[in-house]
Amino acid sequence: MEFAWDFYPIISDQIVVYKHQKRDIKTAAWGFNRKLCVIFFILNGLLWGFAGMEAGDTISALLVSLLFTVAILIAVVDLRIRLIPNELILIMLCLGVPFQIIFFGWSSLLPAFLCMIAIGLVFTLVGRLVGFEQVGAGDVKLVAVMGFVLGYPNIMIALTGLTVVLLIYCLGGLALKKLTRYSTFPFAPFLMFGTISALTNFIFFY
Repeated sequence: MEFAWDFYPIISDQIVVYKHQKRDIKTAAWGFNRKLCVIFFILNGLLWGFAGMEAGDTISALLVSLLFTVAILIAVVDLRIRLIPNELILIMLCLGVPFQIIFFGWSSLLPAFLCMIAIGLVFTLVGRLVGFEQVGAGDVKLVAVMGFVLGYPNIMIALTGLTVVLLIYCLGGLALKKLTRYSTFPFAPFLMFGTISALTNFIFFY
């Protein structure tokens, strides 16, 4: 029997199967972890409730809520197969256009685009320095779209938030000997944590 909290595993399974079919790779279903399902469901519900109370009107609340949901879905898929689907990045970009227009006006689109280019170039440089096996092309595209959706200065809040959580994760993992200097892990969850943090901060003070 399917429940509401099965949304993320069901959708992520469909995305994983679709991406693997394109690459002619066989894949198995997630095998729903009930605890994770409930956590994602509660988190999504809390964020939607927050957006409904703070965004001001129905359209704005729905738009922000959809951004929250896509962000969580991107994190879930990357956690599972270490892949950030271009389709989800495109959806986030498409949601970013009305987000910028509704909250900042038409004139904000050019600065948002420039922010996207700047952040994308910075992370491309980082990828070249540390190696694209550490910072993948999907991460670069995703953080660039984050730059467009959030714009400046909200992107700085996102980068600060993800940096703090990433440092805690890495230092904690090293201390507990769960990670080494050569460990790799999905980066999208940290990027999406930063995005959600910046959006909640913006909506709260809007």
